[in-house]
Parts: sequence; structure tokens; C-alpha cells
Amino acid sequence: MPPLQYGALIPRIRDELVVASAWERFLQDQPVEVKGVRSVVLASWQRCRSEAVDPAKHSAPGAGAEHVRQLQRQSRDLCDAARPALEGLGEILRECGTLIMLCDPGGTILQLSGETRARGVGERINLATGGCWNEDVIGTNAIGTAIATAAAVQIHANEHFCVDVKSWTCAAAPILDPFGGTLLGVVDVSGVKETFHGHTLGLVVAAARQIEGELARRGVAMHERLLTRSIDHFIRYASDYVVLIDSRGRVVRTNGNAQAARESYDVRLPLEVGGQVPGLDLALPEIDRSCQRPQWLRPEWLHPVKDHDGMLGTMLVIPLEARQHRSAISLPTAMASMAANDAFGEIIGASEVLVATKARARRIAPLDLPVLLLGETGAGKELFARALHRAGNRPDGPFVAVNCGAFTRELLASELFGYTDGAFTGARRGGLPGKFEQADGGTLFLDEVGEMPLDMQPHLLRVLQDGVVVRLGDTRERRVAVRVIAATNRDLQKEIAAGRFREDLYHRLCVVSLLLPPLRDRPGDIETIIAHLNGKLARKYDCAPKQLEPAVLQALLRYRWPGNIRELHNVFEVMFALSEGHVIDSSLLPPGIAQTPKDSVSISTSTSTPGPRGRLEEMERQAILEAIANSHGNMSMAARTLGISRSTLYVKLAAIQCEPGSSGAGM
Repeated sequence: MPPLQYGALIPRIRDELVVASAWERFLQDQPVEVKGVRSVVLASWQRCRSEAVDPAKHSAPGAGAEHVRQLQRQSRDLCDAARPALEGLGEILRECGTLIMLCDPGGTILQLSGETRARGVGERINLATGGCWNEDVIGTNAIGTAIATAAAVQIHANEHFCVDVKSWTCAAAPILDPFGGTLLGVVDVSGVKETFHGHTLGLVVAAARQIEGELARRGVAMHERLLTRSIDHFIRYASDYVVLIDSRGRVVRTNGNAQAARESYDVRLPLEVGGQVPGLDLALPEIDRSCQRPQWLRPEWLHPVKDHDGMLGTMLVIPLEARQHRSAISLPTAMASMAANDAFGEIIGASEVLVATKARARRIAPLDLPVLLLGETGAGKELFARALHRAGNRPDGPFVAVNCGAFTRELLASELFGYTDGAFTGARRGGLPGKFEQADGGTLFLDEVGEMPLDMQPHLLRVLQDGVVVRLGDTRERRVAVRVIAATNRDLQKEIAAGRFREDLYHRLCVVSLLLPPLRDRPGDIETIIAHLNGKLARKYDCAPKQLEPAVLQALLRYRWPGNIRELHNVFEVMFALSEGHVIDSSLLPPGIAQTPKDSVSISTSTSTPGPRGRLEEMERQAILEAIANSHGNMSMAARTLGISRSTLYVKLAAIQCEPGSSGAGM
């Protein structure tokens, strides 16, 4: 938004009669005395004349209710970002008898709030939700003139072009896209002319900039998610011209030869970041997007980018030359066989604490009892839950996961228990079964159960006690057979003491518990996990595994990983994807990891600290675990290192896992 020159933008009440006389002369095509009439107003009157606006028009045209809802959906991001600013304006102007409005780029009022009497007066000229206040339909006014000039403006009384609007005063400021600079909407404050105050213009400008700041913050966060989800496209299609486009249809990043794309397909794309690509604004209906797309844009070039929260944007991949498809790298045969036969094979590591935890989990799995998984964020609770399901008595049944901390109370109730037709506004026709019904005959994983609202906990307790579900809005009882596995990173005993969690529900969920060790407690597994991720990402990105510079490996081993396995996975994948060639070097380390002091506690790459060496059994046990760790889980390689057959190794490993010391006491 350009700097404001308030002397030119704020009306002067003493000029009102001069402006009225000038308007009458203007309508009669007589010379207008410029003195006393601001240039922004005179220029607007001239635009009104060129558009043949009728100065006797009584009110602004209005859109139908369905069309208004469609416009509100298209401007949903703007409406959400504007809410705090508009609420702040409302607090300031509560006693002023004014209306506060948010409009779309076409001048249609999307949201309106303000004093009841002022609303009633405004409705006479359709200064109401759905009213269109563009200059070409209702003449000079703050909303329409702000759109026409892309600048903040205040229009007072006789400065309006249409007669019936001259009893009003209004101030408006445009809201510009922080990335592309395009007009997204207008914020406006209007009232009868007696409510005029020069400070109102400053208030709407401040509100518009607050909205732009919030849009920028949200946009940066969205673009980070978009880039994270699309990194593999830039690598996979490195020989093509690739354009990453956000959900608003704006260019976020490009890669490749734009000139070659233009010569091969007559591509006409904006080269600058923030430029708009026609037909790719996901807020528009598909039919509108299809009509807007240029002829050169082929549908097969469009790849949607999404995550668990929905659509993030579009990747446009324009092929420039035939790519050489490299053969996929397969898992080692022994590893694949082991993973196929072991439900816990995907849980990587051979440290004593992890081996003990997996051994306890294997004994728990066949028991048809509720399990409570305890551990820090990112420690692998869902991975263990899925393994418990596969190793249980219902491996062919469904596994359904729900995050209890990701929903409001009302949404969580409908997610868990389902609802009937018409149970609430927006309910799907015919109703919908909840997660308990979807998991019937299998396992329901309640992640972050400690986040569940207190008033919802009795409903969950009843289902656990009776095995009966009643959908929202219904009276019919539905019996379900579900094994419940819950997980939390909270201390539920403290939550009970604080009155935030029911003790009876805790005892229902925690029939048996499993404590998952944080990654810092099993440092010997870090190198094994990195090797596993290296192979997994090589298959994902269709390339060879990367080599790690020694300094990179040491930095990863020194770091304490507060986010556990999830943090390690995310950090390594970003480094893998961004590395050029076959080596991951120190420049790719995140600053927090690269700056870990080198004199911090050294991490051993062996599986565990050696125990007493006096007993032959202990020495054999240690040798087996170290061989498995050093071979990165390749049982054939470990067996060769030990000089025994693979079948003998499996027998000895099973014996180790069943030892009393591996029972996971205290978990």
C-alpha cells in the first residue's frame, strides 16, 4: 500500500457546499471550479460519467444469497485473516453508530457488523451484505473508489455521485496480496454524515495492514508446507520445466528452462514469484477453473499437492525431454523377509531398551485388552499401535486412527460416534458412521487422548464399558467390537490430580501400558535409523542412497533430538532432497544441529554400553546385538559377521528377546 498523504485524502467539512455546487455544474457539463473539490473525487466523477452511472440511482445492486455464499467461500482465507482486525475495529467504534464492512475485489459486501439502527438505515441503500459498491454501478463511494485507485480514500457527503448516498460518510482501504500485490478486498467504515471523523481513514488503513500482515504470516506457513510436500517433484522432474503454484494460483517457485517450455509449447507463464496463473485458483469451482485455463495448459501436466489438511496447491510439470528412468532400488531380500514376518519389523533399532520394549509389545499384542502407549512426541506411538494391531488377534480387521487433539469438542464427538441425517447444520445427508463403527472388528487408535475435552470423556467411557455407540441425533444403539489403543505424551496422573482427566477413564484405557523410549535414550540406534531412511528415501526419489560427510554424521549423532524419530526423519529427508549429487554435506545441516557443541556427550555407534564381560552368555548377547546394529538390520550380513547361519541367529535373537531382563519392567 503506498504512503498516505492525508491532506489530499481526508475531506474538509467546510467545503461541503462548494462540493455540492461543483457536482451540480458537473452534471450539467459546465466547468467545475477545482478549488474545494479534491482531485480524487473529481477523477471519480469523471469515471462515473464515462460508465454512464445514473446519479439518481437509489441504492446499490445486490447479489442473491447463494451467490454471496459462493463469494464468501472464494474469499474464505481473506475472511478468516480479517476477523481479528474487524473485531478490533468494532471495539473501537462500538459507540460511534457506524458500520464495518469487508468487501471482495468486486466491491460486494461479504461481511457487515455495526450498530442496529445504522444497519437499518444502511439497508435502504443496500449498504448490506451482498450489496455491490463498485463505482461503475453506484458511483463515487469509498469502497468503489478505493478499488478503482488501489489506495485508501475517504468520501464524505456531497462527494458521493448518487443523490441518495450523499447523506453518508465512508472511509475504505484496499487489502493487497502480500505476495503478488493484487487486490484481495476492501475494509470500509461507513455511517451517516454526522459520524464523520478524519481519524476513521487511519483506522481502516491500520486494519487493512493488519489483515495483510496476517495474510502474509499464513501465506509463509502455507508456502513452507507446500515446498516441503513438493521437494520430490523438483528432483524427480529435474530435466523438465516445473512451476510450483499455491492454492490461490500464484507462482511460488520455478525450476528449469522457461525459454525451452515457451518454444516447445507456446507456454505463457508469469516469470516472477507471486504472478497469477489463470485457472489454478483452487478457491474457484472446477468449472470456472477449466474455463479460465489457457489452451496451451494440458491437464496431464497438473499434479495436485496436498497433505493431511487438504489441498496446498498445484505442481505444473512441463516435459522438455525424455527422462531416463532409473531402476528402483529394492530392499535387501533378508530385510524384506524379516519385515514381512515381523509385525514390529518397521520399528528400526537394536538397542537394549528398544529390543526390550518390542519384546513386551509382542507379549501384549495377542491380549485383547486396551493398551496405553506413553512417550514423547515423535517417539513412534502410531508405529507401535499399528504393529500391535498386525500382531494381534484381528490383523485383518480395520485400523482406524483419530487425533483427539485435532478437533473441537463437537467435531470430535461426530468423528468418534458418528451422526444421523440432520443432526446439525452441514451434516451429510444420510448421516455418517463414526470411528468406532468404522473400526468394528479391528483396532481404534486414539492419539493424544490426554487432549480430549473433559465433558466428552464420560461418553468415551460408556462406549469402552458397554461396547455400544449411539450416533449424534439418534437413539439407536449400535454394538461394536473394537480394541482400543490410546496414546499420550502427557502425564495423565498429573492431569487427573488437576481435574482435567477422569480417573475411571484412565483405568479403562490403561489396562496395560507400554512406555516408548525417547531417541536420546537409545543413541546407538540413530545411525541405524539414518541408514534405513537413506534407503527408504532413495526409493522414494528414485535415486541411489546418499553418502554423508563424516562431519554431518557426527553432528546428527551429537544432537539430542527433542522431536525424536519424527524430527530425525524430517531433518534427514530435507537434507536428502536438497543435496546435489550423491553427498550430503555440512551446508545442509539445520543451524540448531550444526551448532551442537562438539564437546557434548559423545554418542557411541554401538548398540549399548557393554555390560560385565565375565559371563560367556553376556558376551554372546552383546556380540549379536552389535552385529545386527552394525549391519543396519541385515540379518544375513549379521549372521556372516558372527560366523553362524541366519536361522541360528534368529533362534538366538528370539532367546535374547525373551530373557527376564528384556521384559520392559516399569513400562
